[in-house]
Amino acid sequence: MKLTDYEILYDLPAGEYQGRLIDGIRTVTIRAGKSLEIMCHPIMRRLPEGAKREAKARKTSPAMERLNQRNLELKVMRLAEANFSPLAMVFTGTFEYPSMDDIGMMNLDDVWEKWIEDKLPEHETDVRRVVRNFLGRLRRKMENPKALKWMLRIEEKTKYEALGLPPCYHVHMLIEAEGLSQDDISAQWPFGFTRCDRFDMAHDGARRLAHYLTKNKRGGRWFSHSRNLKLPAPRVSDRKISRRRAMNIASDVRMEGRAILEKLYPGYRIMELPRVSYSDFMPGAFIYARMRRRD
Repeated sequence: MKLTDYEILYDLPAGEYQGRLIDGIRTVTIRAGKSLEIMCHPIMRRLPEGAKREAKARKTSPAMERLNQRNLELKVMRLAEANFSPLAMVFTGTFEYPSMDDIGMMNLDDVWEKWIEDKLPEHETDVRRVVRNFLGRLRRKMENPKALKWMLRIEEKTKYEALGLPPCYHVHMLIEAEGLSQDDISAQWPFGFTRCDRFDMAHDGARRLAHYLTKNKRGGRWFSHSRNLKLPAPRVSDRKISRRRAMNIASDVRMEGRAILEKLYPGYRIMELPRVSYSDFMPGAFIYARMRRRD
């Protein structure tokens, strides 16, 4: 079974660790920048009856949707950790939409005329074109245009939906444009209010940014990134963590779990308590931990 098949089966926050049917522990690690993720699950020569059938059935469940959303957030976090430096900027670009008071004094035809005159986007495709032009202007300002890296979230709000008007859009981006300052980046967005701040990689900044960029998905290409970003590859080992150590981590996450993991991965510290999940169908537990390299 795939890793997600195990994750969807281990969905109980509490339980009793049953270790007698376990033949070993598979450990999957992903290193992205200073971040290290560890995922452990039991491996067995023979899966319990009904386990594969149940995993397949759950692939269309709300629980699977929540798992996919969480894994998407982790994917975006890994992209940020692995590809961006503290020189990157968190950028927000908006459009100058009319206020409700202004719209209240105009008929709908005049509002549409004003919308077109101010070049306000009518569809998400219009916003993508605006972003492409914005990125093109950034490249022309850079000595090495190929070094431009970015991640993008297009956000929409149906502020004037009752009037039959298009959504109001704005964009959130993580940008690394070597040689360009915050003011240089903001100056290339000529439409509305902008905000451009340094990317705070400390204090779990990549995780917080990933959560923001992936929340409230609305379909379409709502999130995208530059092609020069590389997603860290997972590494798999069936010998890194023993059955006894996995049981000890699950039994005492706060003390023994932290001590075991920091001993197994020297130079890293636990960022948050490992998450331990149990299953009605499978023995043992699924363990997820995040660590960060000590400076």
